[in-house]
Amino acid sequence: MNIVYCNFTTSKRSKLARLKSDIPQMFNNDTSPCVEVNQYLRQLALKNKPKSLQTNAEHLKEFLLWANSSLNNIGSITDDTFDFYIDALCEYTKNNGERLSWNTINSRVAGAYRYLIWSYEKGLSPYLNPQEIQGLKLSLSQRYQSKGHHSQAVSEPIKFMLLEDALRFVSSVGKISGKRNALVKKRNVLLTSFMLQTGLRISEACNFPLRDLPEVNSRGKFTPARVIGKGGKARVILIPNDLLYQIWEYVDIDREKKIDAITHIDPKDCLTLFISIDGQPLSINWVQKLFRKTSKHIGVKAHPHLLRHTFGTYHYLLNHDLTGLSKLLGHASEETTRTYYVHIATLIAYSGSYNAFQRQIDIVTEDSISDN
Repeated sequence: MNIVYCNFTTSKRSKLARLKSDIPQMFNNDTSPCVEVNQYLRQLALKNKPKSLQTNAEHLKEFLLWANSSLNNIGSITDDTFDFYIDALCEYTKNNGERLSWNTINSRVAGAYRYLIWSYEKGLSPYLNPQEIQGLKLSLSQRYQSKGHHSQAVSEPIKFMLLEDALRFVSSVGKISGKRNALVKKRNVLLTSFMLQTGLRISEACNFPLRDLPEVNSRGKFTPARVIGKGGKARVILIPNDLLYQIWEYVDIDREKKIDAITHIDPKDCLTLFISIDGQPLSINWVQKLFRKTSKHIGVKAHPHLLRHTFGTYHYLLNHDLTGLSKLLGHASEETTRTYYVHIATLIAYSGSYNAFQRQIDIVTEDSISDN
């Protein structure tokens, strides 16, 4: 991929024709133009100064080359791609042993983020979730600090948590939230466990409809449930029955009690499984703040998407079912699952079974809810 600076003074678009500086345009190695990317750069040229436009083009080229190294086409970019790009930048070490500066990483992430939002709005990247990538961008500072200061108590790279840290995280959510309100405490612990034990994205968990919560399937240890993911595509997740029993207890008792206390809103409008004290869906920003506070409390740098990575990593480690995991996570391609989780799973030493893994989380969840 190459950048070529082109003159648009003869363009039929009067705004482009009036520009005095050449506009960067990208071409593949076979000289074919990167049509959508070039459209984006021309749009940027209308509001950016030449130097800023040049920097944006160079950063965008870097991101696209990185993304193309693991994807067949740019249209299959997901927020997982953006997540791992951030990790790659934070972990990159130059020849002299120095890491990239904060300004450099922040600028490159911001450039990639703006392009991805534009691409999503144009319908070019249907698998993106704008709320997810916004959350990832907002967590950049925290992740940069955790990567660059190894004297801090960070036990493992940000890509996943060891089970012991994941259990401490669930427990700590209960300890630091809802100190004055047991219902809030229970909701927060169940939300955290729900994400960790099913691999749901933060937006999917916050917006999970109550109507899609299934009755417990007593014939097995897991109950299938439908979730609407990226691009409005439905997939099936598996909820551990012990967790599902606790969620239904929350729905029938605690959630119902909260709705009864709300007078300014019709109970029929409280559609999501997890609701705020005002009967509204939990906001993604609020959950991110809760997780940042919990991370600081236990000294393990974590963000909502990390629970999804932890689920995927342990699921593959204990089941070696790439196809099944890909479907549970809602990946468009099995190769995406392979790229992100197979090599990570080899870094873990865990002797238990998948059921034992889930059961350990269930026990901590129960203890965290009942602990006063």
